[in-house]
Amino acid sequence: MKLEKIKPLVIIAVLFILAFAIRAEAYNIGGVPKDSKQFYKDQSGLPYFSEMDSYYNYRLTMNYLHKGILGDTKLNGEDWDLHSYYPPGRPVDYPPLIAYVTSFAYHLVNMFGDYPLTVVAYWIGAIIGSLCVIPAYLLTKKMSNDYGGIVAAIIIGLTPVYVSHTYAGFFDTDMFNMILPLLFIWFFVESISADTLKRRLAFLLAAIISILLFSMAWVGYIFYVVLVGVFIIVYFLLKHLMGLERESYKSRLEWLVNQRELSMFLLLVIIGVFLFGILKGFPALIDSISGLFSAVQLQATAQSTAYPNVYVSVSELQVPTFMTGNPFLPNQTSVLGGVGGLLPFFCGLLGVGVLIWRIRSLEAPRVEVKKGGKRAGKKSKFIKYQRIPNIEKKKGEYLSYLSLICVWLLLTGYAVTKGFRFVSLFAMPLGISAGIFTGYFVEYLRDNLKSTTSIAIVAFIAGILLIYPFQVSVITKILVGIIAIAIILSIKNEKFRTTSMMILVTLAIVSAPVSGAHALTSSVVPGTDDGMWNSLTWIKNNTSKDTVVMSWWDFGHLFAVAADRPVTFDGGSQNTPRAYWIGKALLTDNESLSLGILTMLSTSGDMAYNTLDNYTHNSSLSVKILTETLGLPRDDARKIMMDKYKLTAAQADNVLKYSHPDKKKPFVLILSSDMLGKAAWWSYFGSWDFDKKEGEHYAYYTSLAASKPEVSGNVTRIVTVNDPSGMVGVLIEKKANDTNATIVVMGANGTSEKIKPHRLILVEGNQLVKNEIVDKNSPFGLFVVGSEGSYMTVIMDKKLEDSMFTKLFLLGGFNQTSFKLLHQEPGVLVWTRA
Repeated sequence: MKLEKIKPLVIIAVLFILAFAIRAEAYNIGGVPKDSKQFYKDQSGLPYFSEMDSYYNYRLTMNYLHKGILGDTKLNGEDWDLHSYYPPGRPVDYPPLIAYVTSFAYHLVNMFGDYPLTVVAYWIGAIIGSLCVIPAYLLTKKMSNDYGGIVAAIIIGLTPVYVSHTYAGFFDTDMFNMILPLLFIWFFVESISADTLKRRLAFLLAAIISILLFSMAWVGYIFYVVLVGVFIIVYFLLKHLMGLERESYKSRLEWLVNQRELSMFLLLVIIGVFLFGILKGFPALIDSISGLFSAVQLQATAQSTAYPNVYVSVSELQVPTFMTGNPFLPNQTSVLGGVGGLLPFFCGLLGVGVLIWRIRSLEAPRVEVKKGGKRAGKKSKFIKYQRIPNIEKKKGEYLSYLSLICVWLLLTGYAVTKGFRFVSLFAMPLGISAGIFTGYFVEYLRDNLKSTTSIAIVAFIAGILLIYPFQVSVITKILVGIIAIAIILSIKNEKFRTTSMMILVTLAIVSAPVSGAHALTSSVVPGTDDGMWNSLTWIKNNTSKDTVVMSWWDFGHLFAVAADRPVTFDGGSQNTPRAYWIGKALLTDNESLSLGILTMLSTSGDMAYNTLDNYTHNSSLSVKILTETLGLPRDDARKIMMDKYKLTAAQADNVLKYSHPDKKKPFVLILSSDMLGKAAWWSYFGSWDFDKKEGEHYAYYTSLAASKPEVSGNVTRIVTVNDPSGMVGVLIEKKANDTNATIVVMGANGTSEKIKPHRLILVEGNQLVKNEIVDKNSPFGLFVVGSEGSYMTVIMDKKLEDSMFTKLFLLGGFNQTSFKLLHQEPGVLVWTRA
């Protein structure tokens, strides 16, 4: 085998190993202190999954392996999930590819050993996510050269927002969101340029298979079909405006056959629609087209219903800012950082300019050729021009690349304005364009940099850019630049020196994505720990099968897997009225109301307020009626519904059988330490004003670490820091038998302000020592807990002082009689009806 044939294979192997090795680093859970790592691993020593959707995908895959269906059962001919959104459960309307691929991988690896499904699921995302470097390299290499292909593969394969969803331990459908679209685009481009009909059809079939597979992984797959369609339109418009290949043909059919881009696209649509209809049904295609526009509505419909929309609290659905922090460094909070930093972004923009330059550099004189010595008549719609050999073909090729990249950038760029989750889509054309720029840029340097000075300048700049993302000192950066000069100039062989300089420039461009991806995967913290897992195992072993697990939605998928019990709502059903009612149950200071809400939801689900809505035709009024009656005995609630709100006896009884059921389902309420940080959102939904269509954010500010006392004379002082900036903390002072605490806020000029708490709650040695109002005008309450000589503090908005969450989680059930504690683990309390 010749070297030129081996080289791409070697490059692909190296690129894949790099992408996978960085993702595999997550296995070491570097974000967890060394002495705590075991707390974040299961009994086999495998770290827990990093996010909760992984557990949903795991459960569906497990169902598919054991039952042959994704759901728990079949209901009216469709898969039905009895663990999610219970009661009544919900249909499993979910892309199945992840279950199919993981099941296949599970059977494959178990031919060579005994590997549990958790192990296969843990690693498969990192493997498939890393495969995207292959089509990225091959597609960009076709448009430029090996250097361009390498840059594109690394920028795309190590895009921060993509790596953050495909490292080891992240088991989600995102793993397919680059490999399959890139394969689709690459195969389609190859189908256009292939030199024989057989090869064109083979590549076209591969493109169709890729997009059909993608339709089983993401509902937005149709976006890429539309993208190719828009690309074809733009390409032909530009081609017409530039006067390229205006040939005469005997018929429209002959013209169509000779327009490879258009004919391949039409075949793609015809064959693709036919196969899609056979596999999934033609109505599903209509749903896909309508679903294409749903993403655009994510923000626009945030408050289109009376109940609040939980999607406004999901970070990946928020509209991203363009730049935050250092623009040269990758991050997951902005568009610029999400694609790898300023350098990849800037190179991506320059790639468009390079393609324009390539087209303009191929200008050739135009010569009109007359047919039979005569000009074409009016019926001749196409004029044939004779050109310098291959110039027109090459211009058309570059024009197609330019059209594709521009359309791809514009459409995905627009998608980014609708949610941060779409940044990874934008990174694909940007990475390819950056690769195109790099490929031609290093060739330009090779052909034009001859003087020692110019080579030294390029080497110096490249050396600094190479080391810059690692955040070393300025002196170190300059030193690396000087070392780069020395290394390049020490190479006497001109060809080898030029190649070394090209490699150095290439590495400089991809340095930020590589360092950013590694920093991300080397600081991973699993999404749960032994405290939560052991609590759920206890529930599984000590409660009845019909027990409903209730909490905030984030951990719902985990509850369903580990406890094997139905959950009220989860990450697939969070945008429902239940977000309001659970938030209300946590925020209210009325324990009877809180218990009534949980009883209603666990027993009848949505039936009470849906039934009431049918009578009132006003969700705001329905909520008001239920809020007033859920905490009351059934007879009192019935009287209020009839006397105050004028429901008939039949209507009231119909509502009451759901709001105050005779036979109550057992439930457990899980409260955990992570909910302290999420209080701003569950309180926002729980305090929702249905008339103003807004809620209030209330928050807890916990100390970052436990603090030890310092004794000075007869005063013992404890200082805690309650904000990452270090600007907010708590000062505790103990004199004799009295303890006081104040909130301290540091000013920018070094001054400090002491704020007395509205209420001070002090717990020492599991004993409530103080619970008193200190300053009735203060907006903040303060909770202090001391144990074994260490102190933790929680600053809270005054509204949370008497909330059920504070009573049950922070105070351990103090001053309430409606709930009883069932089980306790570090950071987790499990409650039920008293």
